[in-house]
Amino acid sequence: MEFSFDFTYLKNGSPIVTLSSLGLSFNRGSIDLLGAPDEVVVGYDEKNHAIGIRQAFNEPDEVPRYKFASRVKSDWVRIGAKDFSKYLSRVSGIDFLTKAKQFIPAFDETTKTLIIIVDEEHLK
Repeated sequence: MEFSFDFTYLKNGSPIVTLSSLGLSFNRGSIDLLGAPDEVVVGYDEKNHAIGIRQAFNEPDEVPRYKFASRVKSDWVRIGAKDFSKYLSRVSGIDFLTKAKQFIPAFDETTKTLIIIVDEEHLK
C-alpha cells in the first residue's frame, strides 16, 4: 500500500464552500483541491441543485471564466454571484441569504470538478 500524505491538510482545513447573498467562497482546502488555477468555470445542474467548478482549461470561448488564484485573500476566494445566490436559495429551499451556509464539496477526479450539492445533507 502506498500513501501520499499532505502534512498541511489540518492547517489548511477540509474543503469547504460557503454560499451567501454575495456568491460563493472557497477555503484553502477547496482552492488546493482545484489546483489553485488562474481561472475557473462555474456550472449549474438545475435538476440536482449542484454547482460544478473546475479549471478553465479547454473550455469553449463562450463559457464565462472567473479569476481565481489571483483573488486569494486570507486563504479564501470569493466569486460574486448575487442574482444566482438569490435564485439558488429560492429553488433549493435553503436560506443562505440571511446567514451564510457552508457546504462540504466532493471532487470528481475524472473531470477534475469540485461539486457542491446544495441540500441539507451536504451542509457542514
